[in-house]
Amino acid sequence: MSDTNRKLITVMLVLVWISMGLFFEVGGPTMVDLRMKFNTSSADIARSVSAQGFGIFAGALAGGLVIDAMRTWKFLVVTLAETIATVAVILMPFVASLTWLWVMFFSVGTAAGLINVAGQRMLIELWRDESASPMHAMHMGFGIGALLAPIIINPFLAVLEYGPVNASSNDVTLPGGRDFIVIKESRVNLAFVTIGLCSATLALPVFLYPFVKCFRRYKNKYNNMDEPEEGTVAPAQNGIVKRLLVILNPATYANGNFKFGLTVFVFIIVLYINLVGGEQLFGNFVRTFSVDQLRFARNEASYLDTVYWGSFTIGRLTGSVLAHFISMRKLFLIDLFMNLLAVTFADIFAARGKNFLWAFTAIVGFFIAPLFPAGIAYINTHIEVGGMVLTLVVFATGFGQLLYVWIEGLLYEAYGPRTILYAMQFSAIFLCLISVIFVAISWTRKRFAINEDQTPVVTSGEDIRMTSDLRYSDMNTSS
Repeated sequence: MSDTNRKLITVMLVLVWISMGLFFEVGGPTMVDLRMKFNTSSADIARSVSAQGFGIFAGALAGGLVIDAMRTWKFLVVTLAETIATVAVILMPFVASLTWLWVMFFSVGTAAGLINVAGQRMLIELWRDESASPMHAMHMGFGIGALLAPIIINPFLAVLEYGPVNASSNDVTLPGGRDFIVIKESRVNLAFVTIGLCSATLALPVFLYPFVKCFRRYKNKYNNMDEPEEGTVAPAQNGIVKRLLVILNPATYANGNFKFGLTVFVFIIVLYINLVGGEQLFGNFVRTFSVDQLRFARNEASYLDTVYWGSFTIGRLTGSVLAHFISMRKLFLIDLFMNLLAVTFADIFAARGKNFLWAFTAIVGFFIAPLFPAGIAYINTHIEVGGMVLTLVVFATGFGQLLYVWIEGLLYEAYGPRTILYAMQFSAIFLCLISVIFVAISWTRKRFAINEDQTPVVTSGEDIRMTSDLRYSDMNTSS
């Protein structure tokens, strides 16, 4: 495949990730307006929004089981997921009950799970050992979308003034007894429709790509943009049970080494539970922390989200650039220790004043952002990151988000706002500890392999190319 075509498909995937950032982060800014619309409590709306986490599990499971069998048609999973997300987001404000609202958020989470598995697998097959920078660039798209979502939504939200109720038709009582005056009526319906249409527009190349691909298949002497070389694809293995066993076997992804493959699987689960748990914990609670601990005004607190996601996006862009010049192992370890340093200083200073919180919100967002794509790129240097591996990543992502946010909610009620910083400190320390252990295991294994066999197996550039091609052949084709 030509380098130009690889870059075009990568740009398509970046746009898909921006789209995912838009539709996945729509719940937070609209929570108050949804609460007014459905005349219910914050807890009820929060339960509906949390359905995204369960949807991620469903999407990851479905994507992991089928993605490696789809060969060059993996993008159809992304197309289907974008369709599901667009329809669900547009329908959200028009459903008649909280049950249906839960279903819509569940559908959005399912779409995100499918996109994560399919999109990352496509990118790894496109770039192979050079996937580090494109992986950072693609994940940067989510930060851009999450940054744009509240900006797009804000003009459509109600403007409220809390205080004594006057005899006016605009006076409303929230469930729970709190009164406020509606200064500007909510147009949350238009907010959801706008986000849905923006997401669909960004994903338009993915909707058009099936037609381009089918057209190219009828052109003689011209391969599809994402078609692998014929010699890299082995005959498909017969039997659903055999194929499933191959997919689930850790040795399939570690050149036949079951023990090392299982070690990497365990590392993936533990890493992404704690990484994404800490990432989502800070993103979800920093606004509440600012109001309860430092008495931020409502507008000031809202801008903290923008600062966090803005620095998050810049962090992933920086990681994409640095991946060109620094080895993946070194970059991953540097990211880990810088994140630990940032969180430690935030734990010490962030609660001392508003300026400290502003600064450390940006710093933590910047240093935690590159860890997710850097982790996948580093794991890709040890094993084949197939559909099953990406399913584990997405499962751990969803579970970490649910676990950390749920536990922090209990700690917050029992011990106060500072527990947010303590939980972040635990996450950062634990991430460094398990990562250093894994790096030591993999380095020792590599040194042992070199000592066992001093004669290089690959002796020519052609052998190197063939070995790389075979390593990245579709997983359903190995016997």
